[in-house]
Amino acid sequence: MIQKIRFGMKDKYIVGISCGFHDSAVSLLRNGKVLSAVEEERFTGIKHDSSFPINSLDWLLKEKLLTPDDIDTVVFYEDPKQKIDRIKKTDRKSWLHKVFTDSAETRNRTQYKQFEKLIYKFFGKHIKLIYGNHHLSHAAYGFYTSGLDSSVIVTVDGVGEWETTCIYYANKNKIKQLLSVNFPHSLGMVYSAFTAYLGFKPNEGEYKIMGLAPYGDASKYSKQFEKIITTNTDGTYKVNMDYFTYDSSDVDMFNINLPKLFNIPNRLPEETLEQHHKDIAAGLQNLYEKCFFNLLDTAYKLTKSKNIVLSGGCAYNGTANGKIKSKTNFKNIHIPPAPSDAGSAIGGPLHYYYTQVPYENTVTNNNPFLGPQYSKRQMKISLEENSINVWYEEFSDEELIKKISEAITTGSVVGWFEGRLEFGARALGNRSILANPRDPQMKARVNRIIKKREGFRPFAPMVLKEYQGEFFNYKDDVPYMNQVVKVNEKYKKGLPAITHVDGSARIQTVTKERHPRITKLLKQLQIDNKYPLVLNTSFNLKDQTMVNDPTTAIKTFLDCEMDILVLGNFIVKKTILW
Repeated sequence: MIQKIRFGMKDKYIVGISCGFHDSAVSLLRNGKVLSAVEEERFTGIKHDSSFPINSLDWLLKEKLLTPDDIDTVVFYEDPKQKIDRIKKTDRKSWLHKVFTDSAETRNRTQYKQFEKLIYKFFGKHIKLIYGNHHLSHAAYGFYTSGLDSSVIVTVDGVGEWETTCIYYANKNKIKQLLSVNFPHSLGMVYSAFTAYLGFKPNEGEYKIMGLAPYGDASKYSKQFEKIITTNTDGTYKVNMDYFTYDSSDVDMFNINLPKLFNIPNRLPEETLEQHHKDIAAGLQNLYEKCFFNLLDTAYKLTKSKNIVLSGGCAYNGTANGKIKSKTNFKNIHIPPAPSDAGSAIGGPLHYYYTQVPYENTVTNNNPFLGPQYSKRQMKISLEENSINVWYEEFSDEELIKKISEAITTGSVVGWFEGRLEFGARALGNRSILANPRDPQMKARVNRIIKKREGFRPFAPMVLKEYQGEFFNYKDDVPYMNQVVKVNEKYKKGLPAITHVDGSARIQTVTKERHPRITKLLKQLQIDNKYPLVLNTSFNLKDQTMVNDPTTAIKTFLDCEMDILVLGNFIVKKTILW
């Protein structure tokens, strides 16, 4: 503590902000502890909202009964000047490219100036405003939430200031960059370009490509994919920009050469998914993994570390993540719950903090439940406001667990709302939809009439950590649902709702320490439904954000064919049935 006073950081509040491109978010830190964090989309309902996170900042201070005067430092997750420098210096292939880059430079410069004005307007002129580095913020978020004293860190995303891919080595509070790949060579941008080519929305539909890939044959278009990216022995790679326009357009990510290469026109969103689309998805995933594991092999050669931390938006690629243990020499893997730009609202201030204090004062930051929470009184007010449409009754934990376990076992789909909102894209048990993983019709039912999304999309299982090895061919802890692993052969037929077409599942391991009520539910399901597992997906409908508050939870419940809503200790049912 004496050292902290000397460094002037004791008891100072630090706010982190990420915004401007996608996944705007904020965080609040004190003495190295992340106290709160939330994404702006949870308040606005706009998926991947990129706007200045004014609603999140309002909540952040009110939740802790703070005023702007209590905040000492604000850390912005990247360096606007470096990003504008990249836009200015990007190779201008044509007069049209020059027009685009000039426009993008002006737009970004105006945007960042506006963000700076808004920050000072919200907090006042007394705050220290620190600009971070995009990929370093990713790296710091991953490392300082890992609990490791040292590790190699690999960050992969679309683009930061210049970098699209980086390898770092972290030891205590020192993070050193060892390798980088610069724009326009970007695994993230190529994956997003193919997402658009296959008729899905970039920066959102990448999950769909991962779900679609197992239905395809990766070898079908292997020769075409060989022309897209060249990998180098040093771990770097080079994108063939003859097929892409993401460096010169905000509208289109690829040009006519890409459809010509595959001899297939780009798919429109409303068009049927054909087998060749699935084969392209499989080939893309295969290409990503080829580059990804070349990068990881280099990371190991450079450091000989047995620990690896992944961050950046591409760290959501659970299919690749699940193969790390079998394909590399790494023994310990950490992937934080929100590796995209949202997590950098935490990573930026953590990196700043640990440049100011000795590492020995580090604190644990592995809690993903950092967002808003609502009292029993608030829940009851929302229920009363909807009393025409819902019936509800309060139960003790023990009674509620038994009733919900029985309901899930007999085929009910349950909305589950409790505690603090999760930070990141994955529902981890506080804002979840739960269902029976043994029901062969459940995947189709939840996709079609509840989530209202494509039928090929897989669902993830929650499993008690102590029974993980019984059901899945993977022993490591996976607390944040970010690795896809194989379902053990004897259970594939018995768990049809969570077993994907290739025999895999994106698991979440549950412990009593991390999630006591879900642990109780899984133990009761083991009695009632034979297995300590439950199908888990995020509590939202298609094109909506994960529910934040009780009123939105009730509205979502009423807008679909969900059977039961659990709101804290209230069991809620509809008075008017479908």
